[in-house]
Amino acid sequence: MKKYLNKVKNHLLCSYVIFNILFLLVTLFLYSFHIVSYKLISLFYIALLVINILAILTHIFIKKKRKEKLRFKSFDIFLLIFFILTLISSILSINTHDAFFGRDTRFEGFFQISYYFSLFLLSSFLNKKEKKYVTYFILTLGLFSTIHAHIQKFELFNIRSLYNSLKPDVSGYTANPNFLGSEVSICLGLVIGLLFDSNNKKEKIIYYILLTVFTSGLLISDTLSALVALICILIYTLVYAIRKNKKLIYGIIILIISLMTLFESITKTTSLVKDLITAKDQSIEIVKGNIKDNYGTNRMFIWKETIKVVPNNLTYGVGVDNFYYAFGKRPLVRKYRYIDKAHNEYLQILVCEGIYALISYLVFIGILVVKGIKYSNKNNTLFLLLPVLSYLVQAFFNISVIEVAPLFYICLGLLSEREKNI
Repeated sequence: MKKYLNKVKNHLLCSYVIFNILFLLVTLFLYSFHIVSYKLISLFYIALLVINILAILTHIFIKKKRKEKLRFKSFDIFLLIFFILTLISSILSINTHDAFFGRDTRFEGFFQISYYFSLFLLSSFLNKKEKKYVTYFILTLGLFSTIHAHIQKFELFNIRSLYNSLKPDVSGYTANPNFLGSEVSICLGLVIGLLFDSNNKKEKIIYYILLTVFTSGLLISDTLSALVALICILIYTLVYAIRKNKKLIYGIIILIISLMTLFESITKTTSLVKDLITAKDQSIEIVKGNIKDNYGTNRMFIWKETIKVVPNNLTYGVGVDNFYYAFGKRPLVRKYRYIDKAHNEYLQILVCEGIYALISYLVFIGILVVKGIKYSNKNNTLFLLLPVLSYLVQAFFNISVIEVAPLFYICLGLLSEREKNI
């Protein structure tokens, strides 16, 4: 016990980041059984934000006391700019309460986004070994959520689930199948990266099992954006596998994903192959100039209408989580349902926080990704890069939510590198 406590003490910051992940796991588990609400989780984030700020300040103080050099990077500057612009947008918002605390049903306001930023900063101070520990806990959260999704899919153990078209909604520990897809995208990126980085046979067996489970989770979620993200990282890793002479690992990954897709298509537990073919046909029509509102499950309609109102509040946007109010007296409505998100995270930032916030965010992300690509090629840390790439791709068609975004920002922090000049 004493030995364990000493380890925790030596890796206190890492232990605290893991605590945040475990906290998310527990609260989402309770949420899935309707014990805690979405709103309560968002309020917990505000409390954790305060603690995280104290943890960051303590870490900086300890560094200075030990006379260790604290490295600030270019990405810190753009994160700070993004933070300031997000704050200004919240102050000048149409609905200030929603801007700071988040609109009902979403609860992703300025305070929650600030919590994400604090997770990024905490994670960015970890060393390579600690980063791997953190990824294991992210995978643990994803594994529990994916197992729960399978229980929902096959209606086992009397687990309650919402129904869509007379079929159970497969969402795991999230509120929606699309959000499960976002979560699984991160986990698949981690597992595929770990497979390429590991030289341990026993570890690889575990990773192949996890790859199978998460692929199944993606398929039963029927989230096309997650499948597109998976295809993109498989294209990237093909080039990586050829350069690093790891074609066998790549071949096994492709085989497992292909067999799972074939099996679940035959058993009709997924419709993703059919959806992918539909998306391909729609893309061809869009290239020809034939654009219909129902393309991309009505996303084309949402994007077209959103772009129209962007010039009205170009500088600071309408306010964080104020998308509902961006269209004047009435919200955007499609098929008798109001739309409260842009269903594209980049477009969401543009309309809600303004063009300068979007630019600062993109530069912030761009610096991390470019440096991450260079660093992963030199140091066998593909497992840090792929989850970020995967999430960024699916974000073109999805929305940021409080049950998944913390994981993404932790992964961003893990991808950053403060101790080396790369």
